[in-house]
Amino acid sequence: MSVPAAQGSAESAVGMPTRERLNPLAGDKRRSAIVHAGALLAHGALALLAACVSIVLTTPDLSDFGRSAWLLALPPLWAVLAWLNHAELSRLHEAAHGMLARHRWANELLGVLIGTLSLTPLSVYRYVHHQHHAYLGGPRDPEFWPYNMPNAPRWLRLGYSWAELAVGWIVTPALYSLRTARAWGTIAPHQRRRLALEWTLLVVVWAAAIGLVAARGWWTIFAAAHLVPAWLTGIMQTIRKFTEHLGMHGDSILTMTRTVVYTGPVGRAASRSQLHVEHHGTHHRWARIPYHRLPEATRVVYGEEGSGPVFPTHWAAVRDMLPHLRDPRVGPQWRTPARPEAVVQPDRSGRDR
Repeated sequence: MSVPAAQGSAESAVGMPTRERLNPLAGDKRRSAIVHAGALLAHGALALLAACVSIVLTTPDLSDFGRSAWLLALPPLWAVLAWLNHAELSRLHEAAHGMLARHRWANELLGVLIGTLSLTPLSVYRYVHHQHHAYLGGPRDPEFWPYNMPNAPRWLRLGYSWAELAVGWIVTPALYSLRTARAWGTIAPHQRRRLALEWTLLVVVWAAAIGLVAARGWWTIFAAAHLVPAWLTGIMQTIRKFTEHLGMHGDSILTMTRTVVYTGPVGRAASRSQLHVEHHGTHHRWARIPYHRLPEATRVVYGEEGSGPVFPTHWAAVRDMLPHLRDPRVGPQWRTPARPEAVVQPDRSGRDR
């Protein structure tokens, strides 16, 4: 798929180097934390609604017809909650880059809140995700272990891929924390203190929540309002992660990444709701571009820098990824075993972070 030509301000800059054309977009951090706080409140209201439905379903004198009718309400609620959960993970991703809100304190507060609720502390996600950007697809990319390890047997890569698909809401946070803990000695002392605080916060919050659920016997409510949507979200997140990079063996950021560019109104609305995370090649190429400017930046990046797979829908990108689940691999080291290092090295300017 070809990417439409850049419009507006980018169009007036034709002939300028890509960096100069994108710098104005990188400075546009105009989104207020109020927008994201409102989304979190709406998300919480829907979770409360799912909890109320589960309470109604446990009412002893509810008729069979009434029970069936209320049961039909749960799957759509779960689907919407999973979509919103996935959007919160996109917000966590933006917070890790410092791009979620205009003010740093708001960015960090929202990131810590979302990270705690999603079992992945913001600082843990930030550390692991920075390594992913710095060593995209290479042997040192922690997000794609073990698919980036040519010495990993196929049974391990297959087994882990299906574990991520089946219970990614538990497996992925565990991998992130494990990889961070293993690198403890290389992490700066002030970062270690924050990591410890955020891990402690997560344990305290979830211990209190599970203790309350156990004491009150609210397991059905907990399952309906949280566990089922979290499980569905883990599946969505893993499919998205695989769609972005699984089976990619290029030598550049764009050839290591699948990007999706919607042109229809429904697709564009869905993209906005997920903070345009599917403009993934652009994000990897210029990570300091705020999420709301990614569609415009994609027209510049792919128009100027060329090759890289671009798809018109997520389904088209997923179809391209699915055959690679038979033998999950990521990175040029599978194609050129002599290449020991990463596709990209960190850019001190922050461009590729």
